[in-house]
Amino acid sequence: MIIHAFQVQRTIFLFMGLLFFACSTNDDYKNPPLDSEAMEDAGTITDSEENLNTSRILGKEDILAYFDSLIEKEQIIVGQQCGDAPNSTASYYNTYVDRLADETGRHVGLIGADFGWYSGDDYPVGTLIDHWQEGGLVTVSWHADNPFVSGGVDVYWDTVENKDKINLKALLKDAEPTEAWTSYRTELDKVAGALQKLRDANVTVIWRPFHEMNGNFFWWGIDAHNNEQTNEADYKALWIDLYNTFRWDYGLDNLIWTYSVVPSMTWYASVTSYYPGPDYVDLVGMDYYGTQPDFPHFEELKSLEKTIVMSEIGPREAGYGNWNMMDVVNKLKGKAAYFMQWHSWNGAAVAIKDNKNTMEMMNSAAVITRDELLPISF
Repeated sequence: MIIHAFQVQRTIFLFMGLLFFACSTNDDYKNPPLDSEAMEDAGTITDSEENLNTSRILGKEDILAYFDSLIEKEQIIVGQQCGDAPNSTASYYNTYVDRLADETGRHVGLIGADFGWYSGDDYPVGTLIDHWQEGGLVTVSWHADNPFVSGGVDVYWDTVENKDKINLKALLKDAEPTEAWTSYRTELDKVAGALQKLRDANVTVIWRPFHEMNGNFFWWGIDAHNNEQTNEADYKALWIDLYNTFRWDYGLDNLIWTYSVVPSMTWYASVTSYYPGPDYVDLVGMDYYGTQPDFPHFEELKSLEKTIVMSEIGPREAGYGNWNMMDVVNKLKGKAAYFMQWHSWNGAAVAIKDNKNTMEMMNSAAVITRDELLPISF
């Protein structure tokens, strides 16, 4: 049989193509692409613009309207805090979110991270972007370093005892540059950069700075006990300065600003006394820890006429590991749009997965998990 030249040429091309495909497939098998969490853990940049899937568009107003609808329907989003610093988010996500999903078949709808407790320059955000792109929501707190004390990273300070050393107005944008001013503004700039990465990935962030200010344990807190504090105006000025700096100087229009308090004991300030005003707040939240789930001061927070959340919650001491998670849901639904359960630590079983009745809670019709949240786009 005579074989024409073009048939020989075609056969050679086909064989070369198959050989190229086989080699390429084998190389990909030996060197598979890392997923974003593995890349973050390996120190690889995961959030460069060319690698981001920015298809999910969900803005502030969409989320706030959705939150209001959940409260009206007596449903609530379940959330889990993932770590105390930006470089711990991925590992805590694996421990407290993925393992909970392994046990219950569902991922929490909301995850929390913190941009405080950190002296580094690079703030990993890959885990937050991944959770968002997979349909979840993200909240970020900021335990800002104390600018009035040098050496190490810390946030705790008895603000009543040290009130003469604290000057919140000295940290404002237009204040005279001092060591404290430079310390605070430098950290602020790094935090803004991390939030800009999230903005560029189309992530809307539930942003929670300067929380629990009506207590005396963080450097921005009360300056007197028994609700006799005199620094409300200074605190409000600091909040508003941060709001305007982030919104206008850094272009951060992707933030949902959350005013978050602790229960008002006899020695703490009332839960509304430091409220910066409706133009600078989107959500109001309670941070509650106790032997049983509860929601103190709900009516006082409701008077601020903003959507309400449980911005931190978890068992305390005798309650460690003993909370019935359905009790949390039943206590909060119809009042709060979400609850954010804190993580566990040595000797403290606080996280969702370390407490009781998690299967029923994660599969309850009243609980919104990641797969049940708002659609990817609308």
